[in-house]
Amino acid sequence: MESFSIQLLKQILTSGRLAHAYLFTGPDEMGMKAAALYFAKGIFCMAQNLERPCGQCSNCRRIENGNYPDLVVLEPDGPSIKIQQVREIQKSFALKAMEGNRKVYIITRADLMTVEAANALLKFLEEPSTPITAILLSNRKESMLPTIVSRCQFVPFFRMPVETIQQILQAEGISVGKAKLAASIRQTVDSAKQLTAYDRFAEIANLVIQLTEEIHLKRGNPLFLIQDKIIKPDWSPEDVETFLDCLAWWYRDLLLAKLDITDGLVYENQHTRIQSQAALYDSEHLAQMVEVVLLAKKRLQSQANRQLMLERMVLQLQGEF
Repeated sequence: MESFSIQLLKQILTSGRLAHAYLFTGPDEMGMKAAALYFAKGIFCMAQNLERPCGQCSNCRRIENGNYPDLVVLEPDGPSIKIQQVREIQKSFALKAMEGNRKVYIITRADLMTVEAANALLKFLEEPSTPITAILLSNRKESMLPTIVSRCQFVPFFRMPVETIQQILQAEGISVGKAKLAASIRQTVDSAKQLTAYDRFAEIANLVIQLTEEIHLKRGNPLFLIQDKIIKPDWSPEDVETFLDCLAWWYRDLLLAKLDITDGLVYENQHTRIQSQAALYDSEHLAQMVEVVLLAKKRLQSQANRQLMLERMVLQLQGEF
């Protein structure tokens, strides 16, 4: 069954009426990029009497292989998309398409554009000088300039239900506990599969249990644990974000247990430990703990110092900050 997003893109291709800018929004980064390439194939497809994109013509194949001259994909340079990257695209805006009558630009993680880069792009969106279609991808639309958002046609991407992702993972032999956790913190089947296959995933899940035991049962030194397990091994920002996602779901489970709602626990195989920790706090305190972890994740995404962010989070969870 085709997603709503693909059905919408097919309708646009069939109509032949292209907007000069589209904004693909939703949690599925990989799915949105694949859909953007699908849309680009449809725009440049050479098939006359077949549904476009045909996937077989020269243009479709070259786009698949990443060597079609009138299609440019712009990725973040490190943590952001910089003004120089946008300026490089702008230089080609004034040039005619090399093979067709249109150029297409795909900008991934458009929410990571610096203010200068976003303002530079805005000029193109306001006054396109040649036939151009820009496809912006973002899972954080609220972080983008409203003036850019208002000039784009929306193509929404919706998350697949957690239960569906979990069932697919379990059907492929992944354990219930691992499948449920991965399905809860990832937005798509593919990204959840990648997480379950990731060597550090089990380590991350175990660290959540170890850290919460040290924080709430006064065992060991949680700050030293963070230093030893995350800072010294120099975990990537992606690994730290996954850890924070897992930790947030742990505290969410504590809150549910406190409210005597046990059917929806993500860490259901840790039921006894969750009940034990939940008994130490009231529901308001547990809700605040969830917020503390989510705020730490927001700081991480804002390029905050990882060590300071994690230490502050631990102190807040201990009630000492």
